[in-house]
Amino acid sequence: MNLRDLCSRKLVGVLAFVIGFGSAGYPLYRQSDRLKVEVSELAKRNHDLKEENDRLRYINSLAIEFSMDPLIVTLVDQYSRQYLKQASAEWRLLRTPEFLTYIMLSLIYAESKGNPAAIGDGGKARGLTQIWVSTARDYGDVSAEQLLDPETNLAYSFKHFHELLKKYKGNLAMVLYAWNRGPGTVDRLLEYGQSPENGYGKKVYQASLDNNRHFAVAE
Repeated sequence: MNLRDLCSRKLVGVLAFVIGFGSAGYPLYRQSDRLKVEVSELAKRNHDLKEENDRLRYINSLAIEFSMDPLIVTLVDQYSRQYLKQASAEWRLLRTPEFLTYIMLSLIYAESKGNPAAIGDGGKARGLTQIWVSTARDYGDVSAEQLLDPETNLAYSFKHFHELLKKYKGNLAMVLYAWNRGPGTVDRLLEYGQSPENGYGKKVYQASLDNNRHFAVAE
């Protein structure tokens, strides 16, 4: 083999190596890109999973504390988060959905001990929150029987709570008095210069502050 043939063969070998390296390098580069995407997606899934686990622990801790069905606690928490997204000033005063969740669970515990089938006031008050049938009907067509369904009861109760918050300009104590005694009674007492306090509002509100202080509105 002469020198010319030897050089030609070496050149072909070098070109083959370069072409092969280039061909191998491109998919490796693409694999690197895919790997970055997969790592990013995995990190996001892990983050979402951690958030979900934290939420489940949060729900479970409240369910244990109130001796209440976790499904009821979940519904209350969902409604609290939904209403706290509203931009109205009266809701912003509550600051966090966790605080509102605790207030509503305290209210439910005081009213029915978490029993969705509870009936009181001679049949007028129904379900978890013991909302009156006549009060619920101010917000829609609903039957007394339907208010024994937890989701229906909470849907109407949060609507009523919202209206009370607007009426009393975010004053949570007044809202709780009105929930327990009725806004008509509260308004008459205020008109006569009397306090609507009957221990109910303080009991619910103080329980929220004492037992969930790290979520509560600063005093």
